[in-house]
Amino acid sequence: MNRHEDAADAARMVGFAMARRKAPARSGEYARLVQRFDTEPDFAQVVRKVAQGFDLTVLEVHPQTGLVLGTTPETDFAVSISELVPQTADRPLYLLAQLTIAAMVFPRPEDLDNDEHVGRISVREVDDEVRVRASAIERRLAHTGEDIDPPADQLGLEGLWRAYLRRNATGNTKSQTGRAPQASTRALVKRAFTHLESHGFASKVSDENAGTYVTHVKYRLQIRDQAARDMLQELAALGVAALPTDALGLAQPSPEAQTSPDDSDPANGLFS
Repeated sequence: MNRHEDAADAARMVGFAMARRKAPARSGEYARLVQRFDTEPDFAQVVRKVAQGFDLTVLEVHPQTGLVLGTTPETDFAVSISELVPQTADRPLYLLAQLTIAAMVFPRPEDLDNDEHVGRISVREVDDEVRVRASAIERRLAHTGEDIDPPADQLGLEGLWRAYLRRNATGNTKSQTGRAPQASTRALVKRAFTHLESHGFASKVSDENAGTYVTHVKYRLQIRDQAARDMLQELAALGVAALPTDALGLAQPSPEAQTSPDDSDPANGLFS
Protein backbone atom coordinates (compact mmCIF):
# COMPACT_ATOMS: atom_id res chain seq x y z
CA MET A 1 0.00 0.00 0.00
CA ASN A 2 1.10 3.59 -0.57
CA ARG A 3 1.29 6.14 2.22
CA HIS A 4 -2.14 7.60 1.37
CA GLU A 5 -3.78 4.21 1.72
CA ASP A 6 -1.87 3.64 4.96
CA ALA A 7 -3.17 6.94 6.31
CA ALA A 8 -6.74 6.05 5.32
CA ASP A 9 -6.47 2.65 6.99
CA ALA A 10 -4.96 4.18 10.12
CA ALA A 11 -7.74 6.76 10.36
CA ARG A 12 -10.29 3.99 9.83
CA MET A 13 -8.72 1.98 12.65
CA VAL A 14 -8.85 4.94 15.03
CA GLY A 15 -12.47 5.45 13.98
CA PHE A 16 -13.28 1.84 14.89
CA ALA A 17 -11.64 2.35 18.28
CA MET A 18 -13.68 5.47 19.00
CA ALA A 19 -16.97 3.88 18.01
CA ARG A 20 -19.05 1.97 20.53
CA ARG A 21 -19.52 -1.79 20.34
CA LYS A 22 -16.94 -2.25 17.58
CA ALA A 23 -14.72 -5.32 17.81
CA PRO A 24 -12.52 -7.28 15.36
CA ALA A 25 -14.69 -10.38 15.88
CA ARG A 26 -17.69 -8.50 14.49
CA SER A 27 -15.89 -6.75 11.64
CA GLY A 28 -13.63 -8.35 9.06
CA GLU A 29 -12.26 -4.93 8.17
CA TYR A 30 -11.36 -4.17 11.78
CA ALA A 31 -9.71 -7.61 12.12
CA ARG A 32 -7.66 -6.88 8.99
CA LEU A 33 -6.46 -3.59 10.45
CA VAL A 34 -5.52 -5.22 13.75
CA GLN A 35 -3.47 -7.77 11.83
CA ARG A 36 -1.74 -4.99 9.90
CA PHE A 37 -0.91 -3.21 13.14
CA ASP A 38 0.59 -6.40 14.61
CA THR A 39 2.65 -7.33 11.54
CA GLU A 40 3.60 -3.99 9.97
CA PRO A 41 5.63 -1.68 12.26
CA ASP A 42 5.41 1.22 9.79
CA PHE A 43 1.62 1.00 9.71
CA ALA A 44 1.49 0.78 13.51
CA GLN A 45 3.47 4.01 13.67
CA VAL A 46 1.02 5.73 11.31
CA VAL A 47 -1.86 4.64 13.57
CA ARG A 48 -0.10 6.11 16.60
CA LYS A 49 0.45 9.38 14.72
CA VAL A 50 -3.21 9.59 13.71
CA ALA A 51 -4.25 8.98 17.32
CA GLN A 52 -1.78 11.64 18.41
CA GLY A 53 -3.46 14.06 16.04
CA PHE A 54 -6.64 13.66 18.08
CA ASP A 55 -4.66 14.09 21.34
CA LEU A 56 -5.14 10.40 22.07
CA THR A 57 -2.64 7.68 22.89
CA VAL A 58 -2.53 4.02 21.87
CA LEU A 59 -2.72 1.94 25.04
CA GLU A 60 -2.79 -1.47 23.40
CA VAL A 61 -4.01 -3.43 20.40
CA HIS A 62 -5.73 -6.69 21.30
CA PRO A 63 -7.18 -9.32 18.93
CA GLN A 64 -10.46 -9.39 20.86
CA THR A 65 -10.84 -5.72 21.72
CA GLY A 66 -9.01 -4.04 18.87
CA LEU A 67 -7.35 -0.67 19.30
CA VAL A 68 -7.65 0.69 22.85
CA LEU A 69 -7.15 4.44 23.14
CA GLY A 70 -6.31 6.62 26.11
CA THR A 71 -6.92 10.32 26.55
CA THR A 72 -4.53 13.19 27.12
CA PRO A 73 -5.45 16.42 28.95
CA GLU A 74 -5.82 18.19 25.61
CA THR A 75 -8.25 15.82 23.91
CA ASP A 76 -11.87 16.59 23.15
CA PHE A 77 -12.65 12.87 22.91
CA ALA A 78 -13.75 11.22 26.15
CA VAL A 79 -12.88 7.55 26.37
CA SER A 80 -12.25 7.14 30.09
CA ILE A 81 -14.70 5.51 32.45
CA SER A 82 -14.95 8.65 34.56
CA GLU A 83 -16.92 10.15 31.66
CA LEU A 84 -19.50 7.35 31.75
CA VAL A 85 -21.47 8.63 34.72
CA PRO A 86 -24.05 11.42 34.58
CA GLN A 87 -23.39 14.99 35.64
CA THR A 88 -25.84 14.97 38.54
CA ALA A 89 -25.76 15.44 42.29
CA ASP A 90 -25.35 11.66 42.52
CA ARG A 91 -22.11 11.68 40.52
CA PRO A 92 -19.84 10.95 43.53
CA LEU A 93 -21.98 7.92 44.39
CA TYR A 94 -21.76 6.70 40.77
CA LEU A 95 -17.99 7.06 40.87
CA LEU A 96 -17.96 5.15 44.14
CA ALA A 97 -20.00 2.36 42.52
CA GLN A 98 -17.62 2.27 39.53
CA LEU A 99 -14.56 2.05 41.78
CA THR A 100 -16.18 -0.76 43.74
CA ILE A 101 -16.92 -2.66 40.52
CA ALA A 102 -13.29 -2.28 39.47
CA ALA A 103 -12.01 -3.40 42.87
CA MET A 104 -14.20 -6.51 42.88
CA VAL A 105 -13.44 -7.45 39.27
CA PHE A 106 -9.68 -7.15 39.83
CA PRO A 107 -9.04 -8.40 43.38
CA ARG A 108 -5.29 -8.87 42.72
CA PRO A 109 -2.88 -6.51 40.94
CA GLU A 110 -1.78 -9.28 38.59
CA ASP A 111 -5.34 -9.61 37.28
CA LEU A 112 -4.89 -6.29 35.49
CA ASP A 113 -2.17 -7.84 33.31
CA ASN A 114 -3.90 -11.17 32.69
CA ASP A 115 -5.46 -11.45 29.22
CA GLU A 116 -7.50 -14.44 30.37
CA HIS A 117 -9.05 -12.68 33.37
CA VAL A 118 -12.81 -12.18 33.01
CA GLY A 119 -14.80 -10.55 35.79
CA ARG A 120 -18.28 -11.87 36.60
CA ILE A 121 -20.13 -9.66 39.03
CA SER A 122 -23.68 -8.69 39.93
CA VAL A 123 -25.52 -5.54 40.98
CA ARG A 124 -26.38 -7.12 44.33
CA GLU A 125 -22.77 -8.10 45.03
CA VAL A 126 -21.51 -4.57 44.38
CA ASP A 127 -24.23 -2.99 46.50
CA ASP A 128 -23.61 -5.44 49.35
CA GLU A 129 -19.86 -4.74 49.24
CA VAL A 130 -20.35 -0.98 49.53
CA ARG A 131 -22.77 -1.50 52.42
CA VAL A 132 -20.38 -3.81 54.28
CA ARG A 133 -17.66 -1.18 54.09
CA ALA A 134 -20.00 1.68 54.97
CA SER A 135 -21.35 -0.25 57.97
CA ALA A 136 -17.78 -0.84 59.17
CA ILE A 137 -17.23 2.92 59.18
CA GLU A 138 -20.44 3.47 61.15
CA ARG A 139 -19.40 0.85 63.74
CA ARG A 140 -15.98 2.43 64.10
CA LEU A 141 -17.49 5.87 64.63
CA ALA A 142 -19.94 4.49 67.18
CA HIS A 143 -17.13 2.67 69.00
CA THR A 144 -14.87 5.72 69.21
CA GLY A 145 -17.63 8.26 69.77
CA GLU A 146 -16.37 10.28 66.83
CA ASP A 147 -18.56 12.12 64.37
CA ILE A 148 -16.43 13.38 61.54
CA ASP A 149 -19.20 13.71 58.99
CA PRO A 150 -18.37 17.00 57.22
CA PRO A 151 -20.78 19.85 56.53
CA ALA A 152 -23.27 19.22 53.70
CA ASP A 153 -21.41 21.62 51.40
CA GLN A 154 -18.04 19.97 52.09
CA LEU A 155 -18.50 16.33 51.17
CA GLY A 156 -15.78 14.06 52.58
CA LEU A 157 -15.00 10.36 52.49
CA GLU A 158 -17.05 9.56 55.60
CA GLY A 159 -19.91 11.66 54.26
CA LEU A 160 -19.89 9.87 50.91
CA TRP A 161 -20.07 6.40 52.42
CA ARG A 162 -22.67 7.52 54.95
CA ALA A 163 -24.78 9.03 52.15
CA TYR A 164 -24.71 5.67 50.35
CA LEU A 165 -25.70 3.76 53.47
CA ARG A 166 -28.56 6.18 54.13
CA ARG A 167 -30.29 5.12 50.94
CA ASN A 168 -32.61 2.15 50.68
CA ALA A 169 -31.03 -0.78 48.83
CA THR A 170 -34.10 -1.86 46.87
CA GLY A 171 -36.79 0.80 47.12
CA ASN A 172 -37.48 4.50 47.48
CA THR A 173 -37.79 6.16 50.86
CA LYS A 174 -38.59 9.69 51.94
CA SER A 175 -36.11 11.60 54.01
CA GLN A 176 -36.99 12.92 57.46
CA THR A 177 -37.34 16.38 55.96
CA GLY A 178 -40.10 15.18 53.64
CA ARG A 179 -38.06 15.62 50.49
CA ALA A 180 -38.74 13.59 47.37
CA PRO A 181 -37.68 9.91 47.45
CA GLN A 182 -34.16 9.10 46.34
CA ALA A 183 -33.20 6.31 43.97
CA SER A 184 -32.26 3.01 45.57
CA THR A 185 -28.59 2.10 45.67
CA ARG A 186 -29.15 -1.02 43.57
CA ALA A 187 -30.78 1.16 40.91
CA LEU A 188 -27.72 3.40 41.05
CA VAL A 189 -25.34 0.43 40.66
CA LYS A 190 -27.53 -0.94 37.85
CA ARG A 191 -27.16 2.33 35.97
CA ALA A 192 -23.39 2.19 36.48
CA PHE A 193 -23.34 -1.25 34.83
CA THR A 194 -25.60 0.02 32.04
CA HIS A 195 -23.07 2.74 31.24
CA LEU A 196 -20.28 0.18 31.11
CA GLU A 197 -22.36 -2.06 28.86
CA SER A 198 -23.25 0.74 26.47
CA HIS A 199 -19.57 1.51 25.93
CA GLY A 200 -18.56 -2.09 25.32
CA PHE A 201 -16.84 -2.62 28.68
CA ALA A 202 -19.24 -5.30 29.94
CA SER A 203 -22.18 -7.49 28.90
CA LYS A 204 -25.20 -8.61 30.88
CA VAL A 205 -25.42 -12.40 31.11
CA SER A 206 -28.45 -12.91 33.37
CA ASP A 207 -30.99 -11.25 35.66
CA GLU A 208 -29.62 -13.13 38.66
CA ASN A 209 -28.84 -10.99 41.72
CA ALA A 210 -30.48 -7.90 40.19
CA GLY A 211 -28.35 -8.32 37.05
CA THR A 212 -25.12 -10.22 36.48
CA TYR A 213 -22.44 -8.98 34.08
CA VAL A 214 -19.12 -10.13 32.62
CA THR A 215 -16.37 -7.67 31.80
CA HIS A 216 -14.38 -7.49 28.57
CA VAL A 217 -10.71 -7.01 27.80
CA LYS A 218 -11.36 -3.37 26.92
CA TYR A 219 -12.52 -2.73 30.48
CA ARG A 220 -9.40 -4.32 31.96
CA LEU A 221 -7.13 -2.20 29.79
CA GLN A 222 -8.96 1.02 30.59
CA ILE A 223 -8.89 0.33 34.33
CA ARG A 224 -5.24 -0.67 34.23
CA ASP A 225 -4.01 2.29 32.22
CA GLN A 226 -6.28 5.18 32.98
CA ALA A 227 -9.85 4.97 34.17
CA ALA A 228 -9.45 4.15 37.86
CA ARG A 229 -6.93 6.96 38.27
CA ASP A 230 -9.31 9.35 36.51
CA MET A 231 -12.11 8.45 38.92
CA LEU A 232 -9.88 8.85 41.95
CA GLN A 233 -8.75 12.25 40.69
CA GLU A 234 -12.33 13.40 40.23
CA LEU A 235 -13.30 12.23 43.71
CA ALA A 236 -10.27 14.06 45.07
CA ALA A 237 -11.37 17.23 43.28
CA LEU A 238 -14.74 16.86 44.99
CA GLY A 239 -12.97 16.46 48.33
CA VAL A 240 -14.15 12.91 48.91
CA ALA A 241 -10.98 10.83 48.67
CA ALA A 242 -7.23 11.05 48.92
CA LEU A 243 -5.21 10.21 45.85
CA PRO A 244 -2.98 7.13 46.01
CA THR A 245 0.71 7.90 46.35
CA ASP A 246 1.93 4.96 44.30
CA ALA A 247 -0.16 2.09 42.94
CA LEU A 248 -3.92 2.34 42.57
CA GLY A 249 -4.48 -0.26 45.26
CA LEU A 250 -7.77 -1.28 43.72
CA ALA A 251 -8.76 -4.01 46.13
CA GLN A 252 -8.47 -5.22 49.66
CA PRO A 253 -10.51 -7.84 51.58
CA SER A 254 -13.88 -6.66 52.87
CA PRO A 255 -13.82 -5.15 56.38
CA GLU A 256 -15.62 -8.22 57.74
CA ALA A 257 -12.52 -10.27 56.95
CA GLN A 258 -10.14 -7.86 58.69
CA THR A 259 -8.74 -8.51 62.17
CA SER A 260 -7.53 -5.03 63.05
CA PRO A 261 -10.00 -2.18 63.71
CA ASP A 262 -7.77 0.21 61.77
CA ASP A 263 -8.03 -2.04 58.71
CA SER A 264 -11.80 -1.67 58.54
CA ASP A 265 -11.59 1.74 56.89
CA PRO A 266 -12.30 1.33 53.15
CA ALA A 267 -9.70 3.99 52.52
CA ASN A 268 -7.20 1.17 53.06
CA GLY A 269 -8.56 -0.49 49.93
CA LEU A 270 -10.13 1.54 47.13
CA PHE A 271 -8.69 4.84 48.30
CA SER A 272 -5.14 3.95 49.23
